[in-house]
Amino acid sequence: MKSYWESPIVVIDVETTGHDPEHHRIIEIACVVIQGGEIVREFSELINPHQFIPPFIEQMTGISNVMTATAPEDKEIMPQVLEFLSMPNAIFAAHNVSFDWNFVQNSFRRLRLNIPLIPQLCTCKLARRILPLHLKKNVGAVASHFNIMIENRHRALGDAKATALFLLHFLEILENEHDIESVDELLRFQNKRIEQFHTSPAAIKRVETTLKSLPEEPGVYRMLDKDGNILYIGKAKSLRERVRGYFQPGAQHPQKIARMVKQVFNVEYETTGTELAALLLESKEIKRVKPQFNTASKKFRRFPFLRLSSQDEFPRLEWSSSIGTDGAEYFGPFRSGTLAREVVETVYKSFGLRQCTEVLQPSIEKQPCFYYQIKRCGAPCALIQSKEEYAKEVERARRFLSGSAGGLLTKLDEEMQSEAEALRFESAAMLRNRLNELKRLFDRRAEVSTSVTHNNTILIVEANPRDKSVEVFFIRSGKLAHQEIIGRKADTTKLLMKIEELYYADTTIPIDDRVHRMDPFEVDEIQIITSWIHRHNNSAHILYAEHKDLDQLIQEFVSVISHSHTKTIHKPGEYSQLEYIDQHYSP
Repeated sequence: MKSYWESPIVVIDVETTGHDPEHHRIIEIACVVIQGGEIVREFSELINPHQFIPPFIEQMTGISNVMTATAPEDKEIMPQVLEFLSMPNAIFAAHNVSFDWNFVQNSFRRLRLNIPLIPQLCTCKLARRILPLHLKKNVGAVASHFNIMIENRHRALGDAKATALFLLHFLEILENEHDIESVDELLRFQNKRIEQFHTSPAAIKRVETTLKSLPEEPGVYRMLDKDGNILYIGKAKSLRERVRGYFQPGAQHPQKIARMVKQVFNVEYETTGTELAALLLESKEIKRVKPQFNTASKKFRRFPFLRLSSQDEFPRLEWSSSIGTDGAEYFGPFRSGTLAREVVETVYKSFGLRQCTEVLQPSIEKQPCFYYQIKRCGAPCALIQSKEEYAKEVERARRFLSGSAGGLLTKLDEEMQSEAEALRFESAAMLRNRLNELKRLFDRRAEVSTSVTHNNTILIVEANPRDKSVEVFFIRSGKLAHQEIIGRKADTTKLLMKIEELYYADTTIPIDDRVHRMDPFEVDEIQIITSWIHRHNNSAHILYAEHKDLDQLIQEFVSVISHSHTKTIHKPGEYSQLEYIDQHYSP
């Protein structure tokens, strides 16, 4: 079953001259693509409708007849929208999807463009099935419920972006509370009969005292039955908000959660400082206790990786849905399996790594395969390429995956432009996606290892904005080695000694101790950490030990900690190469 985290969901919003898709026209359209749990592309354009915009629409949207008089024609814009909807496994999503789809479909029909057969997802239907009954279900109300600020309400991009952001919240809820994770299940759920179960007054009364004491801090909570058995373990950004949500008078839940709440007699909790710490503790506790109402495999989303079988005599590269315990190197994470496979294809085209899967037994009598003929492999199997020469190719590929593009990105850029000029737009789009993903992978402040099993990193995350405390995570060879909350006046002497102990031992040169074997618990920990970094790298400081001596790393660490005493932590702004590509080459 295809996961909805893998599929590109194209969230569309249209502003129009009226409500009738046959007689009225689009005046503005926006497309916001979400994939892998994040927004990956945005597009917005005004369109000349060649119709008068009524005053009430002009007043609501701020789009005037003067603005659209010089706007592009629909024949210029709608083919670009069609390209979004033609992405493999794409889903068309909107708030009240029939309205937006009918306008888009009629525009395609008038322009004699092919109307794609594409699944439709209505976020308004999802809202009716997920959110409390009393809450209004319009875009503004749903966005407000999730504390999402809408820039330019009733403009296409503002509404589409807000819809995309609360759709991501819906997908998390569906995965964790409804056990829904495939595209088919998601599409069926939106049309499912609405069945909500209320929390009983008796259940609320049993935990009333605990609910009053809950802090507004991140942490882990445990639901216990009358015998003290743990029914469920969860994490929260705000323990007060999350746990109280189960027991609000009139609160509605899906059947699974309602059955659990009915059995709860006590709630225990533990504050953790940050959401990442809560994720790590929650995962450990679920695996240790195995509560009745938890599904451990669904507690955090897995992003795909590239696997380099460096433990083999002649390593090969492939994409992998998760990190294994096989001693291979893993690079990433990537937004989706599709993009990971495209990067593998780029590496195969650019470096002479073998694509055959069998264990090689080189022999001069062996016939080289097709890939040798097209110069995609040096044929070590036939001893045309020596083991040492092949190892050099592997090292080149490793350096590339660690951020050393070596001109390859420029080459891909040129190929993309060439395909676009030749009107081969599908090929150009594929190259653009591959280029964007590589740019994201390489958009680092320094050339450092992206092998998660060879990753020596310090994360510094804001813990409590009121007292300016931060939480530090020391990652050694991809695994969590030390974790600590630092207050405003904390003595950091021991932490500086910990940096030396973990990353430098008896030398000022960073330790090189690539992990070759890990147990499943360590693998899960790495998955959680790398996935969290992937989604939150703009809300944390990430310090890399690679290419720094001990003094440099300590100076950088002390500077960040000192800065946190007077200011909220943020990652220094950079003009991302991804943004450059998107601005110049978005369809």
